[in-house]
Amino acid sequence: MAVEEECICNCGEERVEWIYTYGDMVTLLLCFFVLLFAMSKTNDEKFKAIAASFRGGPPASPYMFTGAPSPMDALENTMKKSDISSEVTDITVDDRGIAVSFSDTAMFGPGSATPTKTGRETIEKFARILYAIPNRVVIEGHTDNTPIKTKTFPSNWELSASRAGSIARLLEEFGIDSKRMEIAAYGMTRPKVSNDSPTLKQMNRRIDILIKPAGY
Repeated sequence: MAVEEECICNCGEERVEWIYTYGDMVTLLLCFFVLLFAMSKTNDEKFKAIAASFRGGPPASPYMFTGAPSPMDALENTMKKSDISSEVTDITVDDRGIAVSFSDTAMFGPGSATPTKTGRETIEKFARILYAIPNRVVIEGHTDNTPIKTKTFPSNWELSASRAGSIARLLEEFGIDSKRMEIAAYGMTRPKVSNDSPTLKQMNRRIDILIKPAGY
């Protein structure tokens, strides 16, 4: 008799196990849309997000306990106060770090790897920013797809390498330890945009200074 009563009671209960699967699905959808929203933000917001990740130190980092500004805080604050923004054509962020792009017209004369007066002044100001942080940097030389063939520069490879080397020497002259730096020459192989017009070609002729995440 007791068994029959228990059976009647259990059979009368509503099964609600589906609610757990439904809850998981809603949570996953929420995470998906949050991710899409985050990916749609501007470069400025990405820069702040990556800068924030650079600030984080190991558990024993003194910045976590003293409240003192970290090296990446110093970089962000200095860039905000700096007057090099007119020479910076773009700031991009990815898993390699923060890349600051300088137009070749501001840094060099046509077909030359000798920095102009404006270029020297710009790099001197940027060196002050780099001096405030310990991160390693890569100086990358880029050109457009217009062929060059001179005695000094037989191709765009030599031109991009010489320009990257010139900027590295300037940074060293302005106090950046050479052990923190490396150079890379990409010639015309990594354009930002197509080379379909003189304006677009100018965007591809650039020096990128990549600030690597701490520890790389």
